[in-house]
Amino acid sequence: MEQSFKFDIRKGIGSDTIQFYGNIDAQADQHFDDLIRQVSTNRVIMDFSTTGRINSMGIALLLRSIKSIKTEKNAEISIQGLNQINTMLFKMTGIFMLASEARAN
Repeated sequence: MEQSFKFDIRKGIGSDTIQFYGNIDAQADQHFDDLIRQVSTNRVIMDFSTTGRINSMGIALLLRSIKSIKTEKNAEISIQGLNQINTMLFKMTGIFMLASEARAN
């Protein structure tokens, strides 16, 4: 069964953490404009640990959103919680050129 997409933003001191849930695909499009509006700091952590499949439309949505957040909010973005497949996908599509991979503690 397909997991529907949603996200939560946890506001921290000096950073916002965006937790993604479900699959990121064309059906997630309607959520991403709201996501950009809710970012309120210049440090954003995107957590993909509860994310399922990310297809080409999902990559396009993420690229567009990361660029918008960097431009509109002048934010630094880091990514955490990727599985092996999504890490490879992010490397191949250039997402890590816009956002850094968070270091494990």
